[in-house]
Amino acid sequence: MTPPRTVTRTQEVAPELRLDERERESLIGRLRRIEGQIKGLQRMLREQRDCTEITQQLAAVHAALDGVAVGLLTAGLEHCLESAFGDAARVKAALAKLQQALLILR
Repeated sequence: MTPPRTVTRTQEVAPELRLDERERESLIGRLRRIEGQIKGLQRMLREQRDCTEITQQLAAVHAALDGVAVGLLTAGLEHCLESAFGDAARVKAALAKLQQALLILR
């Protein structure tokens, strides 16, 4: 007999992420560009390029990943808040301010 499956607290409260096709494709495109940057970093390491150049590219990848994270969080929050509060225009305005604040923190 198999033991019962335990459900963690995160699984109980985590809403399903719902992105529209435009948002999803935009994030996937950004991740593909980051993938290219990562491959470039691998090449730079194989070629034993200058550590300053490599570090600069690492910083660019880090910033690009932060941008994807902010985009994902903003889109996810937008859908959650719109379904909870219903006023799409006010939700979008509040999220635009939040997104600006998050980008400043980078």
